[in-house]
Amino acid sequence: MKNKTYLYVGIAVLILGAVLISIPVANLALNTQQISAVSFLDRFGLSGGYEQELQPGESISIVDDKTGAVIDKISRVVYPGDETINEANAIYKIVKVKGNKAFATKTGEASDIVWLDEWDTLPAAASEPAKTGTGNSKIAIYYTHTGESYVPTDGTESIPAKGGILKVGTAFASALKAKGIAALDDKTPHEPHDANAYHRSRRTAVRLMKQNPAALLDVHRDGVPDPDFYNNEVEGEKVTRVRLVVGRQNPNMATNLEFAKRIKAYMDKHKPGLMRGIYIGRGSYNQDLSPRAMLLEIGTHTNDRNRAEKGADEFAEALPAVLNIKSAAQPGGGNTPFSSSPGEGKSIWSSIAWMIGVVLIGGAIFLFISTGSLKGMKSKVSELRKTEFANIFGLKKVSKKTSIKERRVQKEDTKNKE
Repeated sequence: MKNKTYLYVGIAVLILGAVLISIPVANLALNTQQISAVSFLDRFGLSGGYEQELQPGESISIVDDKTGAVIDKISRVVYPGDETINEANAIYKIVKVKGNKAFATKTGEASDIVWLDEWDTLPAAASEPAKTGTGNSKIAIYYTHTGESYVPTDGTESIPAKGGILKVGTAFASALKAKGIAALDDKTPHEPHDANAYHRSRRTAVRLMKQNPAALLDVHRDGVPDPDFYNNEVEGEKVTRVRLVVGRQNPNMATNLEFAKRIKAYMDKHKPGLMRGIYIGRGSYNQDLSPRAMLLEIGTHTNDRNRAEKGADEFAEALPAVLNIKSAAQPGGGNTPFSSSPGEGKSIWSSIAWMIGVVLIGGAIFLFISTGSLKGMKSKVSELRKTEFANIFGLKKVSKKTSIKERRVQKEDTKNKE
């Protein structure tokens, strides 16, 4: 009975390991048409809980735990372990959340947020020019919260399925098209505005990914009550700033963050004052679907929508340069994707290392359960090394000796019979 229990536990551990391994494997797949419209966490009801936003007008102030100075504001639920990179590229990590305040510790500077002069003529995505003829120059745009609106212009903070955010997205798509870049502007509604909206919008995102876009962008507006938190002037234009949000619970987190940093680096040089910063929050935000997926917060509900549209227009300038894509009118245009970068390769190796780690941890748990102690685990591993592994690697040798012995026995039997 005891052995059967161990067997069942072992099978359960192996199944769990296989399921967990399937997550990064699916994201390493090159054929995006095979991406599931329902994530692993969705199937078990474990996703959607972290991508929660506060009501418009409610916000969390992120403060320096040493000085008490306000570093950032955001209208979404924040968690210890979340990080924010401010306008000056200082990195803060949230260590405690109490009421409407989150306390953060400065952990360093994002020194890799820099745009080199030569990248204005050469691809920023790689150390060598991107190859043509492999991909396309489409940018996919969708809206998880299609009701989000701007009070001064739209009269309310929400118009279900017809929010002002859709007009901001149209301005964004038009700016891309003016540069000769195809924009897949999908306005499929995903009401109501709740945490499960990301489950519903995932289907839209998967449909867009089947067209192999160079980037996948989910367009939002924030709910911070102070309009001046996002209002600014860029090159004499009254605009709202843009915040980038990266989900830290998906296998593409490293490459998504690298993508966000490149965008900010470009903007810091060419459109200073447009970027509000980068927030790395708990959740996936469907960014496991692409290594170049991003959530954009274009202004807040108390901003004039016209300013948000101009902010979106200015933001559109960065993508062709950062993604190294060209218009159809340019030589090689229409088919030059953001090429693989060292960061992407690092992310793939991280996923592989993660898979190996899951297998090793699963095996260790099984051994501990079956033996009941660390000493028993060590003894079992030693026994396997001396017996099972030795038999595997010595199989041919044993088989050969056994075969010779059998022939001798057969000869002796034959003589005895004669």
